[in-house]
Amino acid sequence: MEKKVTTHFTKGLVIGLIMVAIGLVFQVMDIYERWVQWATMGLFVIAIIWACVSYANDMEGNVTFGKVFGHGFKTAAIVALIAIAAFAVTYFIMPEIKDKAIEKAREEMAKNPKMTEEMIDQAIGMTDKFFFLFGVVGSLFAYAFMGLIASLIGAGVAKKNPNQGIPQSM
Repeated sequence: MEKKVTTHFTKGLVIGLIMVAIGLVFQVMDIYERWVQWATMGLFVIAIIWACVSYANDMEGNVTFGKVFGHGFKTAAIVALIAIAAFAVTYFIMPEIKDKAIEKAREEMAKNPKMTEEMIDQAIGMTDKFFFLFGVVGSLFAYAFMGLIASLIGAGVAKKNPNQGIPQSM
């Protein structure tokens, strides 16, 4: 009986929904700390590495580095699309999140002694004006970059025997 291989779409959907659920829990708990962002991104990296290794195992090692990398990166792209969609929905359903994020940014800028009140107001004005665009582009860039790194790692650590079953010529 042939082993069924889980697609990158299915893995991306599951990982994306889990990450959205975790993000919603932190929003409901009103936790907007930097460590939450790093922990969530760390979980994403681990999940993409797992997706790569899982794919290689499902294929019984009959894969190349490129195939495993492609599977991982496509999985990361699905997660990125889900994260961006979740951001957009949250932006319109819960507009107070924008206000909290801007207030947190103002607090962080105020800690910098080189920033004057005028500079902070100007930066906050720009952030307020382009918040949605910054959120979408920032999410896309972060997930694409971290997905690239995680896919490279996953493809590197996955067990591969791409020539198994192929006669070797001398």
